[in-house]
Amino acid sequence: MKLQLEKETRESIRTLIEINDRTRENSKTLLALLLSTYKNQDGEEERLGVVEIIDECKTFYFARKETTANLLTWALLLLTLNQDWQCKAREEVLSIFRDSEFPSVENLTDFKMVSLLNSFC
Repeated sequence: MKLQLEKETRESIRTLIEINDRTRENSKTLLALLLSTYKNQDGEEERLGVVEIIDECKTFYFARKETTANLLTWALLLLTLNQDWQCKAREEVLSIFRDSEFPSVENLTDFKMVSLLNSFC
């Protein structure tokens, strides 16, 4: 099972690399930067291999996932320990999402109390 998951992950990233490599036009995404050439110590241009890029992408993805999980855990712990903050954060979320069912990127800047809590984590 683990080997199958590893193979599927690598193939998915390889497909993204192929698509991005064909459509890249001054893109500033992480993948585009990994695909671009760079100058080594001798001034010669080099480029990362596909396997190296796949490994870097996996590292960034899983590292981000772990840090996000840690942030959410700390936020929940702090809210549990501070009931008044928990009530204020709940009121803020309910007031922002009273008309819509799900959060959206556009709503993220509306969170003042939750953003403040995030700065303590």
